[in-house]
Amino acid sequence: MDTAFLGYERPDGGIGVRNSVAILSVMENCNSVVRGIASAVQGTIAIPTLFVRGQLGKDYETTMASLAGLAKNPNVAGVVIIGLEPVTTDELVARILPSGKPVEAVNVQLAGGTIEAIAKGTRYAARMVRDASRLSRVRVDLSELVLGVECGGSDTTSGLSSNPAIGVVADRVVAAGGRVVISETSEFLGAEHLFADRAVNREVRRQFLDAVSALESNVLAQGVDLRGSNPSKDNIRGGLSTIEEKALGAMAKAGKTPLVGVLGYGEAPTAKGLHFMATPAPAVESLTGLAAGGCQMILFSTGVGNPIGSMVSTTVKVTGNRNTAKSFSDNIDFDVSGVLEEGEPIDSAGERLFAYTRSVASGELTTSEILDVRETSISRFGLSM
Repeated sequence: MDTAFLGYERPDGGIGVRNSVAILSVMENCNSVVRGIASAVQGTIAIPTLFVRGQLGKDYETTMASLAGLAKNPNVAGVVIIGLEPVTTDELVARILPSGKPVEAVNVQLAGGTIEAIAKGTRYAARMVRDASRLSRVRVDLSELVLGVECGGSDTTSGLSSNPAIGVVADRVVAAGGRVVISETSEFLGAEHLFADRAVNREVRRQFLDAVSALESNVLAQGVDLRGSNPSKDNIRGGLSTIEEKALGAMAKAGKTPLVGVLGYGEAPTAKGLHFMATPAPAVESLTGLAAGGCQMILFSTGVGNPIGSMVSTTVKVTGNRNTAKSFSDNIDFDVSGVLEEGEPIDSAGERLFAYTRSVASGELTTSEILDVRETSISRFGLSM
């Protein structure tokens, strides 16, 4: 089977599966300007943020690195940055410039208010979109794909059908020389030792187990028992009974290949193969981390239904639940319910999903893109000043 797809070449060597101009907010008081520009210019995506101003230390660094990572994602052809003042804006510009893609900045204070800032940013964005529209897709090898794998609204069908089908695709991408990233640290609790056994060496194993242990310790320090919140209420309604059962099903998204690396939130994988990224479990935060880490696409398994997609990384919603495939059809891209309903082999469902993944990578739109059911939310790890 042909494994190539059609993508956009970027100056830094990355390959985009989309060709959008990002309107990126440096801090929350600039979000209205970002939305104003994005609504005025077709071919743009709005990337607001909730904090930055007043963030400190590691929290500030994580946010700034993640914002830069979103801008440097290969799906982004150019960036218009909206800030309040030049100091923070210039810092973010400097982080993005090494990508080689066009970057323009507008500071609301210097522009003379929101109306003037929107006007200036709109002109920048319109010119960038015109330039981006001149680019054509080229045939590229599957080794250029960085694939994120995610789940949300999980149920019994997730671990038995949709997650394993995604795992087949993950194995195909790794076998072709690509990179796959699985996230959501809390989803491994109770079965982390089994996933750790897939590590390529002791150091990777230690890093993975340390990430899981750190999360568990932090949760316990808050006086919270994860057994009361994971599985979540919708997971339980879908038939999942224990945190261990949920973990075993969630791990299936990673296929069967060895774990070669452990990443921090929003960190990009440099080596080929399967990676773990330490992120919170809530979908939007996890999707944003994957997008900031350079994933062009995310395969998202949902059992009882979760509609959200990433603003930057094209998100494919996969379900193995026949009821969800019907009742939640407006937000589902791919149905593998035949695994449980008709005895379709996992490998067969996975190969069908692999063919669909290549089609989406080459330009076919997903439900979250068509309906604009997309969000961005960078995780926080500390207090503001």
